[in-house]
Amino acid sequence: MKEVIARSKAIRDRYHQLEIQQNGQSWSAEQDALAFLTDAALVGRFVMDKEASWPTSQTDTSLSYKIGETMW
Repeated sequence: MKEVIARSKAIRDRYHQLEIQQNGQSWSAEQDALAFLTDAALVGRFVMDKEASWPTSQTDTSLSYKIGETMW
């Protein structure tokens, strides 16, 4: 578990760098929470699409990629 936590923190640090580069500051906890909720909802939509109960036009993002985004 310590390794997973360390990797998550390293990924978050990289995201902070990207956010600062793009927006001049890193995201707040509120922005992180909203982004997570959006990603979690998209996981649900992609699962529904795989089960043919929710048609989606988003072909550029895969289910496994979106699950990975919610894991860190």
